[in-house]
Amino acid sequence: MYTQNTPVHIRLWNKDFWLLAIANLFLGMAVNVQMVMTFLMADSPYEASKAMGAFGIGIMVLGMSVSFLVERYRRNHVCWYAILGVVACLAIPIFYDLPVGGMVGVRLATGICYGLAEMVLYSTLVLDTCESHQRTEANYAVTWFGRIALALGPFSALLLVRFLDVRLLSWISAGAAVVALLMVMMVRFPFRSPGDNIKLVSLDRFILPASWGLMLNLFFFSTVLGLILSIEMAHLSFFALLMVGFLLAIVAEKYVFVNAELMSEAIAGMLLVGFALLLMLVEIEQAFVTIPILIGLGSGIMASRFLLFFIKLSDHCQRGTSQSSFFLAWELGLALGLFMGLGRNANAVIPLVGELPSWKVVGVIALFFDVAALLLYVAFTHQWYMKHKNR
Repeated sequence: MYTQNTPVHIRLWNKDFWLLAIANLFLGMAVNVQMVMTFLMADSPYEASKAMGAFGIGIMVLGMSVSFLVERYRRNHVCWYAILGVVACLAIPIFYDLPVGGMVGVRLATGICYGLAEMVLYSTLVLDTCESHQRTEANYAVTWFGRIALALGPFSALLLVRFLDVRLLSWISAGAAVVALLMVMMVRFPFRSPGDNIKLVSLDRFILPASWGLMLNLFFFSTVLGLILSIEMAHLSFFALLMVGFLLAIVAEKYVFVNAELMSEAIAGMLLVGFALLLMLVEIEQAFVTIPILIGLGSGIMASRFLLFFIKLSDHCQRGTSQSSFFLAWELGLALGLFMGLGRNANAVIPLVGELPSWKVVGVIALFFDVAALLLYVAFTHQWYMKHKNR
């Protein structure tokens, strides 16, 4: 039996690690508040769709230069300036009324800065604050803070917009990013001399080629979550209950799956999300509370298990690259799901759907992606991972 448990090292949770973990939470919240703003301020869902797609593209832009930047310059300074770029992008709507093209451009720039900041944070800074035997727990914990931001950011935005003008949310999102910047600045990192023969372009700290099977499977699954978010973008209760699901996932991993079979978490997670989609499509009114909880629970335990797969697939010196690969697959899937879901056109997407409402079409597509991700995992990814893992 392959056990799931990971040793707990209390000493990991020192001041520096707490600062980086909470900085990741606030940075994710800032970007997700802007995601809701884009949806609320766009003239049409299609315009919001283009902005979400631009954000996903932006995340990839500087990826191949991450290794060069953190080797050539102070790694924490690179993160500072990237977060400062996020702050600037989030503050632009405070001073300017953006046309459609401007909104797309700002989201593209936000994606560029956010992608660089998170890849440096995941691949370098977090690992520099802990001992080698603590790094798996550190990766696990920090990604959970980022995952919670996916629920807490939109929840905060939708709650505040009930009392504030939507444009004032720009102050909230920019302020959250400033808090993240200050927290990272409070952590001291020792100076490290630049390496020799630094390559301007490389896959180091960007994409781990050996993880392509996991990336594809995770990309399929996170696309499901992005499609669901596109349906529920304006619903405050959904994000509140999604948070409950995430918290239940943390408890389930600690007590339910601690000694379960290795495949159990990923399969259970995809099945739970698929069941939630079926409940959504048949419109059982009594299940409106259950659906987001199941989605949070399922996506939380599935993503956490895949994170550990990425770590175990990498060599010792590739841990940071594996974390960036996980981040990219997750974020790009979310961006694609939001792009497809917000730009939905029932007749264009599935010509045979007849009179189905467009949100149901998106739900059907999400269910298709979830089933595809489950079949891919059972038929290929798990066996492929067991053959290629290094730890």
